[in-house]
Amino acid sequence: MILLLDVGNSFIKWAWLESSWLKRQQKGVPVLTDADECLHAGENVQLALDEAWAELAKPEHVWLSNVAGDALQATLQDWIQQHWDCPVSVASTESRSGSVINAYSEPSQMGVDRWLGLLAANACGTGPRAIIDCGSAITVDALSAAGQHLGGLILPGLKMMRDSLYSDAEGVAETEVTEAIPGMLFANNTRTAVEVGCHYSVVAFIERVIGDMNKEMGNGLTCLLTGGDSEEVVPLLSVKVEQHDLLVLQGLAIYANRNRKQ
Repeated sequence: MILLLDVGNSFIKWAWLESSWLKRQQKGVPVLTDADECLHAGENVQLALDEAWAELAKPEHVWLSNVAGDALQATLQDWIQQHWDCPVSVASTESRSGSVINAYSEPSQMGVDRWLGLLAANACGTGPRAIIDCGSAITVDALSAAGQHLGGLILPGLKMMRDSLYSDAEGVAETEVTEAIPGMLFANNTRTAVEVGCHYSVVAFIERVIGDMNKEMGNGLTCLLTGGDSEEVVPLLSVKVEQHDLLVLQGLAIYANRNRKQ
């Protein structure tokens, strides 16, 4: 079995891919199994991995997508070497892969998670697509029906929005939220007001961007939503979206299949 790792700024996510690679597919994308995650931000990474991966079988090969920096990547590779002693391959953003063409003149400036999301979105179906990743940052990428990446947008994620208010706005103190957020219009305390306001900001941004993309790219746009905060955002949207929790890992499976040694 092949172990796929998606290392973000807060979490490490993983899933397994059969050694037969892409023979098992559903709606054009690889079928992954036993997906899970663990928090690494603010944690002792070695101890977190010891606990999270204690029962995992030794993989034949590990494929890694990382946007969390070289130090964490080195820690991961050291842990894998010590415990599994198996090959590790690290994904990088490309200028082109198959029919997908990167709009960036310097592909290395694009986070590899965004690139892998494009590869998976391209495999999901036909027509123009919007890929929205609601993680530590919120990213939007546009993909034409022909596979041409048209560019993207980046803004702070929900936690970054909240933290900026708590750290920079005098009088906005961080306290515990005691009320439900989904569907709430007005709040009766500051912390909940921040939470609801941040959710509205993200939802309004997504709906406006999708509307503008429909005008620019024509009807038939499919919007794929992924990322750790997508579950909070999806119920609040009035536009149709498809939630794909494993989009980056599915893109990593496609990347691995195209770049593995035959």
